[in-house]
Amino acid sequence: MNKLSLRSLLLLGLMTCMSAGPTSASSQPPNVLFVAFDDLRPLIGAYGEAEPITPNLDALAQDAVRFDRAYVSYPLCNPSRASMLTGIRFDLQESPRKENKHPKLIAKQDTWPRVLKQHGYWTATRGKLYHGSVPGGDKNAWHIAGDFWGEVRDGGPTILPKIVEMGGRADQIADYKKRGAGPGALMYAAVDGPDTLLNDGKVAVDVVEFLKHKRDKSKPFMIAAGFSRPHMPWVAPKKYFDLYPDDAGTLADFPEGAKDAFDMATYKSKTRDHGWNEGVDDATAKKLIRGYMASTSFADAQMGKIIQALKDEGLYENTIIVAWGDHGYHLTDQGLWRKNTPFHISLRSPLLIKAPGVQGGTVSSEVVQNIDLYPTLLELAGIEQPKHLKLHGNSLVPLLRGETSQWNNMAFTSAKGHYGVITEKYRYTKMADGSRRLYDLEADPGEWQNLSDDKQYSKLMDQFDAHLRQAVWNKPE
Repeated sequence: MNKLSLRSLLLLGLMTCMSAGPTSASSQPPNVLFVAFDDLRPLIGAYGEAEPITPNLDALAQDAVRFDRAYVSYPLCNPSRASMLTGIRFDLQESPRKENKHPKLIAKQDTWPRVLKQHGYWTATRGKLYHGSVPGGDKNAWHIAGDFWGEVRDGGPTILPKIVEMGGRADQIADYKKRGAGPGALMYAAVDGPDTLLNDGKVAVDVVEFLKHKRDKSKPFMIAAGFSRPHMPWVAPKKYFDLYPDDAGTLADFPEGAKDAFDMATYKSKTRDHGWNEGVDDATAKKLIRGYMASTSFADAQMGKIIQALKDEGLYENTIIVAWGDHGYHLTDQGLWRKNTPFHISLRSPLLIKAPGVQGGTVSSEVVQNIDLYPTLLELAGIEQPKHLKLHGNSLVPLLRGETSQWNNMAFTSAKGHYGVITEKYRYTKMADGSRRLYDLEADPGEWQNLSDDKQYSKLMDQFDAHLRQAVWNKPE
């Protein structure tokens, strides 16, 4: 069998959500399925990317509104997920530092899962919705507060003997093998085994079980499925690697001289300590990006199983589905890997929302934020915002209806002490050292030409500074 035919067969097998099951009209409030992906940037087919294989996200986009300019308040798992769940911007600048731990952030305000449960929803979660397991203070927001990892992580003696292909930074591969895990390891691994060998496969099985057998069928449900991939290390079953040719993976473009002028001091961290692309050569970098895409295809297939279960149970039409990535990601962009930078590529995330009565297959180009999801879900569920809640975002329902005239296209961002504003055209950042960065995202999408020294932009930057001074962080009020 040639490579093309093998790839075609595998792709057909992954498209689990394409066949519609029975549907039924219901007067019951809409159900909610919330799907969170870890470290997923908009490198998916639904966003016009040709290389990634994501048939289930692409199919969902045909029934959903795709938000092309969705941003997070802080491009890191802990604060981004806390903001999404509480509707509050977090900048991780509170003191003492223990106040920035995820359970402390979550405790600032009732989460939207709690409010939905209080209003009659049956609630269940499995996988990574929070930053790890459900914090103790929010467990009673759920009828089933499922595990994050389950029995084993995607490493150790269960996984290591089944790895058939591996690559990346040698020191981090060694650490992964030694520790039996490696959440920050710049590496990939193809394993010989079924989807359920890894945690995301188990998440899909458990969520399908919630849908088919464990939920209270007298109530509308809100179920959250959190997939760990494509968070590194990029470990996935071999069949997802086989979807891609050996030379898959496109390195980010950069202008002449950029590599020599790499700003290591500003973006250095305990992982970014090896210079441009963390010292990885181009051939290895391409294979790492292939591993990222294989992990994305793996997570996409798990979501597809859940959506197919919705269709099998006749629940699809009356279910709100949100597919969300918790922040963007560098894949050699600006000579970097990972997240937690003020760059546009780190702040922008995928967001798809399908809702009953909303025209699918449409695209919104308005600037929206992760803090907008809380009021959106309340409005879609027909729940009036409780008076004690102070939300920093706005409901996206007008945009779902195509009503854009009153929308304020501005997002506030933070990352490691840098504060920024993103508009339709610009990304402006006041850096932690007091310097300023301004990029024209239309003319310079790669963000290589800092315009802050050009006097014609002085007034614009002053206006952005004024907006930043008005932004509220860390507390509801």
